[in-house]
Amino acid sequence: MKVSEFNELYDRYYLMVMKTAFNILQDYHYAQDICQEVFTLFFLNGDSLQEKYIKPWLLVTAKHKAIDFQRKKFHKHEICGETRNPYADVEFDDLEKEFIRKEFRKEVLAELKEKDRQWYEIIVRVAASGEKQKHVASDLGISLSNLRIKQHRAKQWLRDKFNPDDYSS
Repeated sequence: MKVSEFNELYDRYYLMVMKTAFNILQDYHYAQDICQEVFTLFFLNGDSLQEKYIKPWLLVTAKHKAIDFQRKKFHKHEICGETRNPYADVEFDDLEKEFIRKEFRKEVLAELKEKDRQWYEIIVRVAASGEKQKHVASDLGISLSNLRIKQHRAKQWLRDKFNPDDYSS
């Protein structure tokens, strides 16, 4: 494929690919990454496509790449960033407090993961991500009541380990 042909197709379909990825990921920067990957694949393999199949190929590839990325991201327990700057209206003192809170959350989750990986999985997926308990239980191969018991035990362990009364002076 000639570079000029590629540039023309890129200009024509860039927004469509970006919109497809963004609608799935809800993050502009991740959507840009997906867009770059889709057009790289297209540049390498686009010669084999007929003109009428280019648009559908780009749409389907963008959709699948974004879904795959979201799945991988979920298993790593990353959280997509917001599309706006979350700190736009925050004072510097508040930024410091937010940083301390984030570091504390990282520490808490790291300790929970070390204590019990399944508790960690349950807390991250149910409490932090808002996933349905029934779905998480099914994925983990445990009953719903067992999941609720494990979630309760994890929360109790967290309360005992990181009791705010221990940090006040």
